[in-house]
Amino acid sequence: MRIIDATWEKRNLGVIAKEINIDIKDTATGLEQIRGLDFEYSVVRVPVGCVEIMCKLEDMGYHYIETLLDIQHNHKNISFPINNVAMRIMDSITYAEMSEVELTELWNQIKLGVFETDRVSLDPAFSQESSANRFICWIGDEITRGGKVYKCVLNKRIFGFFVNRIDTQRVNYVCNLGIYKEYENAGLGMCLIASSIRQAIEVGARKSISAVSTNNISAIKANLAAGYQITSARYIYTMHKEESPSCC
Repeated sequence: MRIIDATWEKRNLGVIAKEINIDIKDTATGLEQIRGLDFEYSVVRVPVGCVEIMCKLEDMGYHYIETLLDIQHNHKNISFPINNVAMRIMDSITYAEMSEVELTELWNQIKLGVFETDRVSLDPAFSQESSANRFICWIGDEITRGGKVYKCVLNKRIFGFFVNRIDTQRVNYVCNLGIYKEYENAGLGMCLIASSIRQAIEVGARKSISAVSTNNISAIKANLAAGYQITSARYIYTMHKEESPSCC
C-alpha cells in the first residue's frame, strides 16, 4: 500500500487530498493504517479481485465511483476496422502542436464541458469549474514534464486535442485527449485516438499507454476500435472527510 500526499489537488480542487494505491497482496486488515489520516478528500485505487478490501472500504465510508481500465496499443496494427467514409474522414484529419493562442482556446473549451464523465465531474461535492480547473492544471503539468499538446483539425477547424508524452524507453503516454463540445456527437472519437497513435509512431514510440473510465462507454468503444487492448483495471473509491468523521 502506498499513501501519497496529493498536494496538487489543493491547487486543482482546493482540498487537502490523499491518494492510496492498494497492492494485490494487501489485506483488508492493512486498511487500518489509513484511519486517522488528515484529509478532506481521499482516493483509493484497488486492483480488481480484492473483494474483501472493497467491502472494508465501504464499511469505512468510502464510495465506489468508477473503474479505470489501463489500455495499451502495440503500434503494430494500425489498420483500423472502419468503413470507407470514416477512413476518408480520418485521412482528411491533420494534427500539429498547439500554439499559445490555441492553448488558451483549449482552456476555454474545457471550461465549456469537454470532460463530464470523470470521477471529479460526477462528484456532487465538486463544481464543474473545479473539474475544469483540474484538467487544465493536469495538462499544464504534463507540458512541464515534456508532454506536447496537439490539435486535431478537420475542414480547417480544430475539433479536439491530445497530449502525448514519450519517455526514454520510447513509451508514449497519452495523458489526455478530448473532443470539443461542438463536435462531441460527430463520431470523431476514434479518429482523434488514431491521430494520437499515428503521431507517436511518427516520432519513434514503440507503444502507447493510456487509461479510460468505465463511466465513459463511448471512449472505451473508440479506444478498442483504434486497436487498444485492456491490460488491467482498478476500482476507484473516494471519500470526503465530512462523510465519515469517526473514520477520519
